[in-house]
Amino acid sequence: MNLENYVRSDKGQSVFEVLIAVAIATLIVGSAVTATIVSLRSGVGATNSQKAYAIAGETLNNVRSIAESNWADLYAGRDGTTQYRLAVVSTSTTSTILGVATGTEVVSFTSTSTGENINYTRWFIIDDVQRDVYNWIGVGQADPTTLKITAYVSWALNDTTNTIDLATYVSKIRTRSVGFDSWSGSSGVTTPVTGPTTDYYSSTGTTINASGDITLP
Repeated sequence: MNLENYVRSDKGQSVFEVLIAVAIATLIVGSAVTATIVSLRSGVGATNSQKAYAIAGETLNNVRSIAESNWADLYAGRDGTTQYRLAVVSTSTTSTILGVATGTEVVSFTSTSTGENINYTRWFIIDDVQRDVYNWIGVGQADPTTLKITAYVSWALNDTTNTIDLATYVSKIRTRSVGFDSWSGSSGVTTPVTGPTTDYYSSTGTTINASGDITLP
């Protein structure tokens, strides 16, 4: 065999093998890069979800505080659809008082070290609560001393809007006793009384004398 032809054949085979090796290496590197990108996206998504649940938890904790201090504000908004947010109603040198307002609130996280720049939108809704004959929450009689609060948080990631929600129940645990000696108001009250009033509920056969005594049928 001609030595020159052998050398040329050997060189061609070496180039072919190199091309195959490069192609295999490219596939391996491409797969590794894809796996890394997917892993990073999953990690970022999990971190964002954790922050969203923390924001929702903070909202519920603040609503519980409002339920203890100003139950009437929550009870008045129990329609199950209106979006509410917490807003500052007054401040002092020692405290900040939050109240209930309509609309949503934006919570921003920005970090120059990690390049993070994401906005979370939060709100909550208020639902009535019913109890069955066994006093369990379900379908039955309306319970004016309990409300269901659902907190929502949404954020955009990779052109997709994500939303999580957390729910809890709050109860009216603080009550006030008020004495009345005047029944000069209206007798048409049929809803829960949330403040002092001279109005009352009456039914056939019930009598009220001038001294404030009530006689039931």
